Amino acid sequence: MIRYLPEVLRWCMPLAVGLMLASCSGIGNGLGGIFQQQCSTGTQQTIASPQNGQSNVSTSMGQVIVVANSNNNQLYNTYNQWTVNLVDNFGNLISGGRLALVPDPSGPHPYASDFYYSSSMPQLTPGRTYSASLLIAGGSCQAVPLGQFST
Repeated sequence: MIRYLPEVLRWCMPLAVGLMLASCSGIGNGLGGIFQQQCSTGTQQTIASPQNGQSNVSTSMGQVIVVANSNNNQLYNTYNQWTVNLVDNFGNLISGGRLALVPDPSGPHPYASDFYYSSSMPQLTPGRTYSASLLIAGGSCQAVPLGQFST
């Protein structure tokens, strides 16, 4: 039995090390580790600009605006700790700036009490589909899906 131990270790050790690294480093989708819980905003939220499902979005839009329900929640109390990330249909990650509270009187009003947050974005690539998500900058929880759009 002992002579088979090196054979078992040869197969099990890389798997064990890989699982440990994945849980710490967020390997997988670039937005959070495979064993992490989803970040909690304490409310409902979606992308407001561009809108979910929108196509032909300008590559120089400069920001993504998130609309959330109410100001009595974790997101409102800690909005400057959150960012919006975009992942394109090729798996490329674009990190936005930290959220700032902004007015958006002409934006969509999906909730009874709408609060808007902006995350700055660099130039995007044309002809891509982007999935937007919300996460705590440097946090250890999985990102909250917001929607998608295409350029």
